[in-house]
Amino acid sequence: LNVREIDIQVLIFELPLSLFTCKTLTQLRIGHGNPTSLVWECPCPVNLPCLKTLDVAVRDNPFVNAFELIRGCPVLESLSFEVIIHKEEEEDYVFNIPTLKRLKLTLQSVCSWVTKKVMLNVPSLEYLFVGGMLGSLFVVEDLSSLVEVSVSFQRVQSDDMYLEFLKGISGVKSLSIEKLYTSLKFLFTSVRPIFPNMKHLELKTYWHSELILKYLESCPELKHLFIEKLTGKHWIEPKLVPACMLTNLTTIKISICEGVEPVIEFLKYMLGNAKILKTVTITWNIYCVEEEKRLCAELLEFPRASRYCEIRFILLVAS
Repeated sequence: LNVREIDIQVLIFELPLSLFTCKTLTQLRIGHGNPTSLVWECPCPVNLPCLKTLDVAVRDNPFVNAFELIRGCPVLESLSFEVIIHKEEEEDYVFNIPTLKRLKLTLQSVCSWVTKKVMLNVPSLEYLFVGGMLGSLFVVEDLSSLVEVSVSFQRVQSDDMYLEFLKGISGVKSLSIEKLYTSLKFLFTSVRPIFPNMKHLELKTYWHSELILKYLESCPELKHLFIEKLTGKHWIEPKLVPACMLTNLTTIKISICEGVEPVIEFLKYMLGNAKILKTVTITWNIYCVEEEKRLCAELLEFPRASRYCEIRFILLVAS
């Protein structure tokens, strides 16, 4: 073979040996987007000296195929790894890839867990995505270059496992969380992980004020807060103001904001305590122009701890 990119989506159980010894291949994609093509075998040994981008999906027994493939890529920089497990795994998932810069892990399982451990020794890694089911303990050996993490767990085996995962990525500068799972222990524990370098926090799907404030307490250097959907059933003002609101938080953006009273109280609290806030952008989830205008006027009357704070409103117009 004398090719640079290959995308395999067909049902082939035994792929040709020449594919796994191609000297020119830089990008390889196997199995994504086609559930019937997740069963394949990888001959050994693998030698792909130029491969930098690998997207691979497997069903069961990833050690016979995917991990053999990964080990044969000495200059790998970007890895997307999706695995669907139908039985308990006997081995840990060990990612020991010194050249890797981007890693996307999607771990799905029809049983109660995915594997025993996921071990990350990736000193050059800058971006990490983890999604699917959190049914494994993440063990971080080296994530010293990590800048950005995106999280989207559909299921989590335990609160302790979720907290340990957050501790493992605590050095990150930018974090995006899609809240398909709420850790009650994160709300009530006194030993939440601290993110000392966090500058940007993005909270996707619906979030209520109490959980948002708990994350703010864990991010003392936070500058930018993005909330996709803000909702609430009750409001209890915290006893202490999160440190980031006193010294660092400059930007708040809320894409869909409900006009219920607990949300209004939360916004009042943020405006009244964020001392160097510069910009607050709000999109109301209300299809009544008069009600939107009333809420805008109410917020504009709230006291602001920052004299430089500008409030911007985006009005939704019903089609």
